[in-house]
Amino acid sequence: MQHIDVIEASRLKVQQHLDSSKTQAERNKLGQFATPSALAVDILEYARTLLPPRQRIRFLDPAFGTGSFYSALLKTFPRSRILSATGYEIDAHFAARAAELWHEESLHLSNADFTKQLAPSSDNDRANLLISNPPYVRHHHLSNEDKNRLKMLARRSAGITLSGLSGLYCYFMCIAHSWLAEDGLAAWLIPSEFMDVNYGRAIKEYLLNQVTLLSRSPVRSRRCSV
Repeated sequence: MQHIDVIEASRLKVQQHLDSSKTQAERNKLGQFATPSALAVDILEYARTLLPPRQRIRFLDPAFGTGSFYSALLKTFPRSRILSATGYEIDAHFAARAAELWHEESLHLSNADFTKQLAPSSDNDRANLLISNPPYVRHHHLSNEDKNRLKMLARRSAGITLSGLSGLYCYFMCIAHSWLAEDGLAAWLIPSEFMDVNYGRAIKEYLLNQVTLLSRSPVRSRRCSV
């Protein structure tokens, strides 16, 4: 068994333990829904087909969890192509266990709220591969103060004004726009509900006008896949 497979097996056990330590209501409030390993690998393999074959990767996952997408990255790309890998995880328990799992890898993982971080000012420091399953937190779990802050950040980053009914994943997509390099690629694992509700009009406007939409499936360029 390869080294990454050993870590992945441990990661799955950690994920199961962390999930079982919280009630379904707590997980719903925090929007924590783990990405299946096979799906994570499928998404990264698809991303590889869209990137130049020799491009060095600057990877970002703004909702890291235990690292399902990072694990898939290491399975899909040779380490010689991974220039940097950055993750943000707001849950201290998840961040601590993820740091233990990946301590031998060249990963910069922060126990922090991604939406409160400053995006890199240089395009060379921005991610050219952003893969994420952002937190599915519904609007009624967000305070008015947080909604106002997130709406301002989304408008500043992506030029989009989001409805107060938007879930947290909508803000993640818009805020992350300023973290993505020109010609960078992002894939978002998000619910399809935004296609059928009024608050989703702003997200559809963003996908149509602010990025080049490459694929629409549960699997972004400045090119974008959702």
